[in-house]
Amino acid sequence: MHKENQLLKALKEENISLNQRLVGLHEESHRVWALIRKLNQLQVNRRELNRSSDLLMMIRKILEVALEAVGSENGSVLLYDQADQELVFVAVIGVRSQELLDYRIPIDQGIAGWVARNRSAALVSDVRNDQRWLSAVDQSVGFHTRSVLAVPLIIEDRLLGVVEVVNSRKEDAFSDQDLQLLMLVARLASFVFGFAEEVLRENRVGRVEAS
Repeated sequence: MHKENQLLKALKEENISLNQRLVGLHEESHRVWALIRKLNQLQVNRRELNRSSDLLMMIRKILEVALEAVGSENGSVLLYDQADQELVFVAVIGVRSQELLDYRIPIDQGIAGWVARNRSAALVSDVRNDQRWLSAVDQSVGFHTRSVLAVPLIIEDRLLGVVEVVNSRKEDAFSDQDLQLLMLVARLASFVFGFAEEVLRENRVGRVEAS
């Protein structure tokens, strides 16, 4: 109960912070409000996160909200495996999702690896012009990545993982506003993942049904 109260308090404080950030996003205010409404609909409590499968389903729900917010149909959540120094695809939505589940990449490789190591977001309009891009992932699963948004998941200065969205449905690819929206999602997601870290440790990372 104590941990659940801590989470609810943290989510309330984060909501206040997200609302305050609207001041600098007037042009995209309708998108931000829609995003916040979606996040508010995600009911999180201790009972819902008592198994790894419950946690991963919540991760998937958050990823769905992120994809809708930035206008994409393909995205992943990668959690950081500190022991092996790898990022693990634990939730994937979109094309080739089944092939990507449980796929691992070294933390010193790829755009997601750069985001994790530097704890900084990345907006890449054309991956083929970016030296950080790891083409081996596309080649192994038969996917074609064009553009990428990636944001680290961090809580209390600890790296939890990365949320990554690829291939915008819009002709002009992803924008700075899209990146800001994904960062809002990642901040709230970090609270949820941090709260439930012990579930992952005790039950190991499972699989989420992909669409």
